Amino acid sequence: MTARTLLVTGGSGRLARGIIEHLLDRGEDRIVTTTRSPEQAADLAARGVEVRALDFDEDETTIARALEGADRMLLVSTHAVGRRPEQHGKVVRAAAAAGVGHLLYTSATSPAPTPLSPIVSDHFWTELAIFGGGMPWTILRHNMYAEHLLLFLPAALEACELRTSLGDAARAYVTRADCAAADAAALASRWTDHRIYDIGGPEALSIDDVLSIAEELTGRAVAHVRTTDEKALAAYIASGLPAGFPESALGFDVWARGGHHAIVTSAVRDLTGQEPEAARSYLTRKLDVLRTGRATVAE
Repeated sequence: MTARTLLVTGGSGRLARGIIEHLLDRGEDRIVTTTRSPEQAADLAARGVEVRALDFDEDETTIARALEGADRMLLVSTHAVGRRPEQHGKVVRAAAAAGVGHLLYTSATSPAPTPLSPIVSDHFWTELAIFGGGMPWTILRHNMYAEHLLLFLPAALEACELRTSLGDAARAYVTRADCAAADAAALASRWTDHRIYDIGGPEALSIDDVLSIAEELTGRAVAHVRTTDEKALAAYIASGLPAGFPESALGFDVWARGGHHAIVTSAVRDLTGQEPEAARSYLTRKLDVLRTGRATVAE
């Protein structure tokens, strides 16, 4: 079959690296990645990946030059919450100008133009730009990463208490590894129509479900104290999150309360041929982290 050039943005990030590893394992021989820090992707370059310098804050002409030659391109969403519609919009227009054949995007579950969450809104406006971009597209809507459970479970186990305003909200937690595998499979596929996939785990779990699993694994019971959004925001701020992130995290929780994260689909299996890992299995593998609270960069 005719060789194609597959491009992944954000090559120095964990998700993009996971996607590229899958592409290398598949034997794809024309892989390009873009990053603001090419030196951080030197190891990928040594393995045959073409690494191009690209900052999404540059002008569209410069961005387009970095995207030239891509048959299929995966836009990995940035961490610039609130600024992503502007950044991503430029990239979409630049991709069209560069002649990209098919544009894929890592979005989030149930995007919508809502004042409740800048994360949810950012993805909605990016998707809207893609829909009007004139290219065939595929949207990969990731649910909450299972890795995020390790951000609060160790401390909750230590304190025997967890305060949230999530109520009974459920999420289909999915590992970043399963997302990377699904994203890579979609990027390496050959369909030319428009598609949307909800990338999630095998079941939707509430915080109470997660705490029950943690208790079974560690023997430590944790009380879920249901609190107000205001108090939950104060807790996020006290946890040391960077400016803007506490509000984003709370908004994402409020969105989950509406049932928007409880979507369970067969997307991972459909794309990869493998079942996604369950949260229980993931936490079992990370039992040492649950007990000690010492996570590594790999988490």
